[in-house]
Amino acid sequence: MNKTKDLRILHVISNLAPAYGGPTEVLRGLAPAQSISGQSVTICTTNCDYPDQKQTLPNHYFQGAFGPNVEVISFPVEHASLLISFRMRQWLLQNVQKFDIVHIHGLYRFPVTYSGRLARQKNLPYVIRPHGSLDPFLYPTSSRSVRLKRIYERWFDLPNLHAAGAIHYTADEERERASFLNLQAPSFVVPNGLDWSRYCELPARVALRTQWGLGDAPVVLFLGRLHFKKGLDLLIPAFDLLRQRVLGVQLVIAGPENDDYGREVRNWVRERGLHNCAHFVGPLEGQDVLQAYVDADVFALPSYTESFGMTVAEAMACALPVVISDQVNIHAEVSSAGAGLVTRCDADEVARALEALLSNAERRCTMGEAGRRLVQARYTWPAIVEALTSEYEAVIARRRAGNSPVHTARGKAP
Repeated sequence: MNKTKDLRILHVISNLAPAYGGPTEVLRGLAPAQSISGQSVTICTTNCDYPDQKQTLPNHYFQGAFGPNVEVISFPVEHASLLISFRMRQWLLQNVQKFDIVHIHGLYRFPVTYSGRLARQKNLPYVIRPHGSLDPFLYPTSSRSVRLKRIYERWFDLPNLHAAGAIHYTADEERERASFLNLQAPSFVVPNGLDWSRYCELPARVALRTQWGLGDAPVVLFLGRLHFKKGLDLLIPAFDLLRQRVLGVQLVIAGPENDDYGREVRNWVRERGLHNCAHFVGPLEGQDVLQAYVDADVFALPSYTESFGMTVAEAMACALPVVISDQVNIHAEVSSAGAGLVTRCDADEVARALEALLSNAERRCTMGEAGRRLVQARYTWPAIVEALTSEYEAVIARRRAGNSPVHTARGKAP
């Protein structure tokens, strides 16, 4: 077997647009960290933007977003809905066997489905990371026809999952939630990580408060995609209750507004008369993300499902206490570390938790410090890359020994 430093890793992901959220952010950190460890890393993706996948990302984005030592190969698509790319297909056919392992990020789109099917046909080691797609909450839902999604899954994604060298989950609860599928492939849990060097020295508190006109008001921050699974239908009524209990409290909603859901959230704010204390600031990038965490008093994420919760880890790294639902799959770790409060998906509970923290500055400080310790101990890249490499090596060894799961393919990759 190749030594760790010689591993040639191919990551396949359907979309790398910043607004794509967690999957992009994870790979933006993981790929450079693997490269720094001595591995050869290539990313295969489309050049589509998000959420409007008919728009394309500029070439310079791919050249600079992942560091100088990570090769990013992007392809145009011929069918935007499923992100079908014939040029990507041809490149994978010609190049996939040059890699020691293929790490596939996501389901239900051509790039990830085809790369898994091709690896399966060529008996190559591959790992699939579902990014929460197998959670029972999301499983029966689709922005398109649920029936068509189930057919696609039966014929393409389930065979890939069953025959994978391993399924990569980022939390024990994510794996447990997918157990109803009885997947034949082995699995492992390796969490997401952060580049701790970004968080060693945090910016001074005030810049975005000044820009947004918040002054010294208590601030609750939501940061992430405006998506139905994020629990904004709980956070808005919870904040409505909170403003009656905490004088002058302000809510900052930061993130891209996908699939017209943002318009619905704005309607809830307007209907409740919250337009003067709820602020939609759009997506944040770079230093502004850290500044938002530093300038807030509490971070809120009452999600209905969250395979990991990258923004939760980011908030904790910035010493910001968190209020999260028990459907965020790292909620047990957060609670055990004393880094925040965990609620059910219930607006009243969320309001009470936010009030409890906003009324006690000392408690917020203690929780913030606990969160930083948790992130530094468990969610930084060097240890995660080491653990993931060990899992890669185990997958490669099983494949070479002929011990990988066997699942009959429904036809060969074209």
